[in-house]
Amino acid sequence: MTRYCSMAALLLLISSLMAMPVLASDLKMEDMNGRAVTINKPVENVITAGYCLLPCIISALGEDEKIIATSGAILGGANETIATIINPKLKDLPNLGSAAFPVTLNVEAAAALSPDLILLEKDCAGQGDSSVAYDKLIDTLNLLNDEFPTVSMNNQACSSSPDITLLYKEIELCGEIFDKQQRAAEIIAILDEEVNMVRNRTRNISEEDKPKVLFMALQGGLDSSKGAVGSILPDYDCGTLYPNITQISNAYTGKSRSLMSAEQLLAIDPEVIIIVCSRAGFESSKIYNEEYYKGIQEIKAVREKKVYSTGMLEFWRNLACLEIPIELLIEAKSAYPDRFADVSVDQMLTDHCKKLYGLDDRQIQDLKETMGLDWMDKSGF
Repeated sequence: MTRYCSMAALLLLISSLMAMPVLASDLKMEDMNGRAVTINKPVENVITAGYCLLPCIISALGEDEKIIATSGAILGGANETIATIINPKLKDLPNLGSAAFPVTLNVEAAAALSPDLILLEKDCAGQGDSSVAYDKLIDTLNLLNDEFPTVSMNNQACSSSPDITLLYKEIELCGEIFDKQQRAAEIIAILDEEVNMVRNRTRNISEEDKPKVLFMALQGGLDSSKGAVGSILPDYDCGTLYPNITQISNAYTGKSRSLMSAEQLLAIDPEVIIIVCSRAGFESSKIYNEEYYKGIQEIKAVREKKVYSTGMLEFWRNLACLEIPIELLIEAKSAYPDRFADVSVDQMLTDHCKKLYGLDDRQIQDLKETMGLDWMDKSGF
């Protein structure tokens, strides 16, 4: 009898232990700027600071309910970003200013929300040296480490040569923070497969076989244009981060963005034009139909109808999320249509959104129309 009582007591103790809530534990990690960070687990309330990428990563991990405020995920002048399309609740959360350059993050408002953690993404694309502003922000947030830690991350442009693996590192760190390591590995594998499709199909292209491609933000009709037709992007800017993957030869060899007149564009005479997002629009049809662009109709790319668009994915990086492989596909197929003749980039985008975000067909169509990517379905691209 005593033995049975002892066994019953043991079983009761085991049952009680199993029913007890899991106690919080500390996660010690190093962020992407070499800072040692201690995070009290589990993480339930997070503020994302930067552009849209971190909210999208968190949504892809299935943890979007834990975001309590954002900074930079909602862009003034744009009704939607990919982050708000896949997680509409972001629009109802506090917007704490910008943690993208120029940095205007309201640190006091962030502290008042008592987050468990701030995730800060540092952006380095097309903005010159913004490191000093970010370093000052991180120093300020360090003063609040006793209340909540900050994990700082670097986007892909924050290296001497843009590195796609920095994106994977961000996803990996988020997976560790939210205990979603397996899902993080799945996301990285999906993206890497898409990137490798571009890399493998553009491998070993000789210089003489590379067309002259111009990346241009439309300027027609803007007061800031000063009579220019387009703003031209150099390599390693927002829309041109990975020429080493796409093997695209940029027709513009300058080191910084440049406003150009019709006469200057005619002198360059690119064979392909890729339109990136600007306040003047992003539709390739504008080149053919609007009066502002009448002076460039003799450019080879315009004559041969080789003007394409990455919609609202580029130039304003805070509109885009995990869609960098789709951008690369649009660029690579625009430059090398024969090598991607069997690839529907429109279908790739559909599959991408289903695998990463779990969107249905209606949501994906809304995303395409909102982000200016529905032209691919209409044209069979």
